[in-house]
Parts: sequence; C-alpha cells; structure tokens
Amino acid sequence: MAPQTRPLSAATFPASPSPARARRPADGWWLAVAFRPLFFAAALQGAAAVPLWIWIYTAGVAEVAGLPAMTWHAHEMIFGFLPPIMAGYLLSATPNWSGRLPTAGRPLALLVGLWLAGRLVPLVAPLPLALAADAAFPLAVSALLIREMRLGRSGQSRHGLMLFPVLAVAALAHRLLGDDPAMAATMARTGIAVAALLIAAVGGRLVPSLTRNALAGRGAERVPAPYGRFDIFVLLATSLALPAWVLAPDALFSAALLAAAGLLQLARLLRWRGWLLRRGDILALHAGYAWLVAGLLLAAFSALPHFSVPADSALHALTAGAIGSMTLAVMSRLASTRGPGGHAGQRLCTLAVLAVNAGALLRVAAPVAPEHYLSLLGTGAGLWSLAYLLFAAAQISPLRVGKTN
Repeated sequence: MAPQTRPLSAATFPASPSPARARRPADGWWLAVAFRPLFFAAALQGAAAVPLWIWIYTAGVAEVAGLPAMTWHAHEMIFGFLPPIMAGYLLSATPNWSGRLPTAGRPLALLVGLWLAGRLVPLVAPLPLALAADAAFPLAVSALLIREMRLGRSGQSRHGLMLFPVLAVAALAHRLLGDDPAMAATMARTGIAVAALLIAAVGGRLVPSLTRNALAGRGAERVPAPYGRFDIFVLLATSLALPAWVLAPDALFSAALLAAAGLLQLARLLRWRGWLLRRGDILALHAGYAWLVAGLLLAAFSALPHFSVPADSALHALTAGAIGSMTLAVMSRLASTRGPGGHAGQRLCTLAVLAVNAGALLRVAAPVAPEHYLSLLGTGAGLWSLAYLLFAAAQISPLRVGKTN
C-alpha cells in the first residue's frame, strides 16, 4: 500500500499506520506510529509529576534539578508533559503531508529515549548536561517537523508545525533562565500560550467538524457552519491576547484583549451547538475548548483588581483545564479510533476524561477557597493523576490480551 498523500486537515486524525507496517514489519504494534509510545510516556509523566509536586510543596523542598521547586514544577508540567503529546500527534500526522513513511521503529524509540533522558538527567547532572539532555528531544522533533513542513503542499494548515519550534525555544530558555523568577514565569506563560493557540487553531477546526458529522448523521437540521471568516477573526484576536498576557499579565490592555478573545471564543463554541450531541468523545472536546474560554476570561478578570480573581486560578484553567482536558480528549479519541483497545479501553478513557475535568475544576477552585486550599489541591491533583493513569492503562490493554493492530 502506498503512503497516503491526502492533506491533513485539523478536522481529521492522523491516518492509520498501515503504510509503515507494510514497510517496517519488525517495528511491531507499539512503535509503528508515534502517538502510541509518546502519549503513553506523557501520561505516565503527568500522572507521576503532579503528586510528586504536592509532596515537594507540602514538604517545603526548595530546589529540584537545579531549579527553584516552583520553576521545576512549571517546567515539567509545560515543557516535559506537553512536547511528547504535540510530537505524538504531529509526527503521526505528517505522512499525510509528504507521503513519507512516519517516524517509527528505532528512530521513534530513540526519540522516546531522548525525552526520558530530558526528564531524568537534570535531576543529577550539572546545568550544561541538564540543558543538553532537556534540549535534545524538542530540538530533534523540531528538525523533523521543519523537514516535513518544507515537503508539505501549500494551502495546508501548519499551526502545529510552526508552534512546536516556538515551544522548544521556550523550553530551553526556561531551563537556562530558571534562576530568574520573572523570566522563568514569562517563559512558562509562553509555553502555555503556545498550547492555547494550538487548541484555538487546531481544535477550532477539529471540534466543529466532528460535531457537524455527528449531528448530520443523526439528521439534525442545523449543524456547525464550515470554517470561515469569523473563525479567522477569533483566531487573530486570540493571537493578540495571548502574547499580551505572556508579556504583561497584569496590564489593563492585556485584560481588554483577553476579555475580547474569551467572549469571541465563547461565541465560537456556542455556534458549534455541542448541547445537541450524544457522543461522549466529542463532548469531551467541547469541554476542553470550554476550558480555553474560561482560562481567557479568568486571566482577564485576574488583571482587574476589583474582580479579586486569583491569577493562580486563571493559570490553572489554561493548564490543568484547557491543556489537560483537551490533550486527554484528543489522545483518547485518537488512541481508541486508531488502536485495538476495545470497549474496555474506551471505558477507561471515558473515566479518564471525567476525572481530568473534575481535577481541573478543583484545582481552579482551590485559590478561591483558601480555607480549603490544601484539601482541594490534593483532591484535584489525585483526580488529575488518576485520569492519566487510566489513559495509560487503556493504552496497554491491547498488549495484555495479545492483540496487534
């Protein structure tokens, strides 16, 4: 079978890895396509890093891996957790652009090893080695994506391919400038903004497309309109608001831009008519996008003192909420539609999506209720960690029953 050459739109998921399997029979099911090992690795890291941070926070540990403890937590949850998820999706999708075989087998195993080294080496190595280990994975993936972007045909959406190198640079700067709290916070917000823009750009095509197909299949009279000028305008407004938040999160002009972007994103979400759906996997994508709306609006309110919205709540609406729930919803759908997990795996993914949203809600609420802060923080962290453990379990269920894709 020849490699598929149809263009990837954000309304489709990466193609089945059958071309790779035809040419690489020794790769096996696990390393046949990038999203499987990279999603699994990210899920385990996300599940472990959150309870570990709760212990570090309550124990009063001051420094981890040569970074202030809070900076290390931000680094692992943004620049450790997010890149393998983005890479898994994009590297699985790029063959649809170029017709080349996907990254699989030993090269894919090497990428996973580079990512793992970036998590472990900084714990014991001095800064130069820590920086090199941490940089290896994002730089290697950036090089692969830039090559694919050059081979891709004109007219295709390249948001993910363009944004990943930005994330890689921010990751390096965050590690290098970690001793400067202000610069570290700016770089962390840069990583969050990249993820939020990716949700707005790719999710803004994916969610309405899947919703339209589901509603049309039920014979609904009104379905989401195709991507058009309004969507472009909303994306431009968000592209102005998020950099303003990165550079000046407390400024009035940032609050105005964030409020405008949040209201426009809310209007966009309502246009998709998600309340008519009966499909849990697509509703999960709507919920993830709703967290983006909430994060933008809370960030706007947190810049206005008379609203008394903690900046921590806004930050975690974008991270634990938008990033955490949207990535899990996309990973669950992709893994269930492109893998042999069966009904048991799908049930685990459904429970995972519910848990990650509940955990995010408690984490966002914690700063608002300081008298219950630690209990809400711990419970939210437990639910968030459980969500990614359930997803990881869903991914290894085919291996337990001896199935192959």
